[in-house]
Amino acid sequence: MLVLDESIARARSKSSIPELWARRVERLGDLGIVTYIAALGSAILAKATDPRVDVLTQDRNAGPHAYSLRTVAEFLARQNQGRYHMGATGKNPVNNRPFLGGPSRIDEFTKISPKARPSFELFRDCLVDVNRMTGEEAQTAFVAWLRIRMEVQRVKVAADRESLATTSGLDVATLIDTAERFVREDPEGGKRGQSFVAAALDCAFSDVVLQAINDPNPGDVRVRDHGRTAWIVEVKQLAVDESTAFALASQAQAMGVTLALLVVLADRQSPLDREQIRRRSIREHRVLLEVAESVRELIGMVAVFSMTTIEQIAASLPGRYALRMREHGVSEAAQRRWSQLMEARTRTN
Repeated sequence: MLVLDESIARARSKSSIPELWARRVERLGDLGIVTYIAALGSAILAKATDPRVDVLTQDRNAGPHAYSLRTVAEFLARQNQGRYHMGATGKNPVNNRPFLGGPSRIDEFTKISPKARPSFELFRDCLVDVNRMTGEEAQTAFVAWLRIRMEVQRVKVAADRESLATTSGLDVATLIDTAERFVREDPEGGKRGQSFVAAALDCAFSDVVLQAINDPNPGDVRVRDHGRTAWIVEVKQLAVDESTAFALASQAQAMGVTLALLVVLADRQSPLDREQIRRRSIREHRVLLEVAESVRELIGMVAVFSMTTIEQIAASLPGRYALRMREHGVSEAAQRRWSQLMEARTRTN
């Protein structure tokens, strides 16, 4: 606790921090795999507290100098109180793959997805350097981690205060075109598209649930009514065929849900046979299933189904999307770019 308190005080001061570690923490944030951000801060804190710790371990059973990464991460999360942003939120920041169920040693991890590999390799390289440090050197690196993550938290809090405000002067057609390009240019494993769909629905419905990325349960997004799922929405950013729609209809039927929406925001997508999808979904599954293949179509459907005007949706969509991107772990670089795009479009209209 003393090390953390002292480090926070140093991070708040104007004292210099190692540029290398500041850039590493910033880079890890930009890569967008939030679990590694929390894991890095926790590992450095462990080394600063006890220089004997081998930070390439994550379980006490891994060796004589092993420690529990999860325990330190949970401690760091409990002491947060809104002062710094750990990347991964919640009480158990590293309760996720590859840490959950992985080997006791981090340098023995093998099951790393291609998208997460750059983050993992940077994280592992950082730990190799941390293992060579003295306690004071590790604390200096931890101060750098804190200062960068405090700034992330400051920006997040400021954005949250403004994000639900109306974006005045932003032309609706310009907003839709900008969102279309932004969502498609780098799907980030589907995170951008799923976040956008949840945000669009947020503009019209009061209870919208965004499922965790790669959640095996049906529906990336769900709209609830009085606590009961009324719609399930599947979002795809890779080209699909009609079989994806029929699978969604079957899943909706199994859940006892009669409304479903398939949103395809993918380049090189061949138009789906919507009439066949509607007829077969109703006939075989008793599910009314609609398809949207662009941001423009999605927003139009939300407006029609909810009787919310396009202008009302456009007014709150930029802020809602910013909130959903943060929730869903879209890269910090993308979040900054979205904010800049909205500011630029507002100034020019």
